Amino acid sequence: MKKNLILLASAMLVLTACGNQTSGNSGEGAQSGEPGTSEVITPTKDGAITLTANKDGEEVTIIEEQVQAYVDAMYAADEEAAPTEDEKYELRQVSRTEFPDTYLGKGVDAKTYRDTGNKDKDNFEKFDLTWDALDGATGYKVYLDTDKDFSQGATTFEVTEPKVEMNNLFCDTTYFWKVETADGAHDSAIGSFKTKGHFRNVNAAPAYNVRDIGGKHTRDGKRIKQGLIYRGSELVDAEINSTLNHGVTLNDENKAIFRDELHIGFEFDLRKADAIGTQVGSSLGEDVEYERLALGSFADLWNNVSAADLKRSVEIFKNATPDKAVYCHCWGGADRTGTLIFILEATLGISFLEACMDYEFTSFDNGAHERYRDRAVQNYDFPKFIKAVFNCQEYAEGKPLKDICEEWMLDRGVEQADIDALRENLLEPIPGYVAE
Repeated sequence: MKKNLILLASAMLVLTACGNQTSGNSGEGAQSGEPGTSEVITPTKDGAITLTANKDGEEVTIIEEQVQAYVDAMYAADEEAAPTEDEKYELRQVSRTEFPDTYLGKGVDAKTYRDTGNKDKDNFEKFDLTWDALDGATGYKVYLDTDKDFSQGATTFEVTEPKVEMNNLFCDTTYFWKVETADGAHDSAIGSFKTKGHFRNVNAAPAYNVRDIGGKHTRDGKRIKQGLIYRGSELVDAEINSTLNHGVTLNDENKAIFRDELHIGFEFDLRKADAIGTQVGSSLGEDVEYERLALGSFADLWNNVSAADLKRSVEIFKNATPDKAVYCHCWGGADRTGTLIFILEATLGISFLEACMDYEFTSFDNGAHERYRDRAVQNYDFPKFIKAVFNCQEYAEGKPLKDICEEWMLDRGVEQADIDALRENLLEPIPGYVAE
């Protein structure tokens, strides 16, 4: 099987070329390209090929324009609010009606950004690597790696025109690339670019609202590993005739995105029994492990989750690996999934701001669901969930949200060793981090 993955120390990088992509999402008139086997390449030969785009260390946005505008606005609003470093990792008020002067992200309405330009768009962004065509060249090989010496074993793309589309890259990561003619006679100098930010949205159509929870930073110089835990909408096999399918019917090509690119080896389903139709195992195939726990959402999950379900959820997450990543979903990946992932990310120690933003990202994927941090949408009440956390016995003013969630888990029977193992498996040092 051809690989389109670069294995990092603790996770994987997912890449697709435009045209004949393994994801099946080629653009109109896109250049044909096929990711090839990983290999170690030689240093520059003659530099006859001139790279033209994303070659000089540029920072590249990998989330859709309006989503990025929302992210920038949320960071700016929080900077203006000027929380202390401690307060960034504590529980804060989110309801704009109850706390109009102090709610998180004051003045930033995700709905405005959604309706302005993102309502009918995906939440990820693709981009091209380009170079000048070389006379006489019949094709090109493009090599991509996270190491400037290409010592990780470069991913190869074979194309006939001087461009290749990048898709589903890791966030906050520097990549190096070079081009050779198909016959190996000529090549380019080495170019580089860096993907921007702490959020990684994933192109996995027809599934929607799909994203990696990795990339977000903690206070102590770590970040959540990418390529281990994904969240998103339900998955339905095309052969399952279920009237309960909400438009996410997968064919073999769609399944390959999850199996071969994302390396999903465990499907964690939070739907109730009456919402799965005739499904008895993973829609991705018999070799993908499947488990269903009918969890609640928001305050209901926080107040009423059973000890057995919480312990099993922690067990599933702490055992994720690059070759057996977990895909957690309910119907739309919004409420049950959003609540559980919020608690997971908070337990890992990310900022309250980024945990809330991850929940609100659901609003930005192709108009799937409107979900807001600062107000309820019908019965989907995120502020009520936050109020439940404020009112729990584990809460104390000034206590980090990470500690509140840890104590909440311990009080419900999760072992400290399992929480420690969860953090050990899902966190890694931030490259270049220097403690103050």
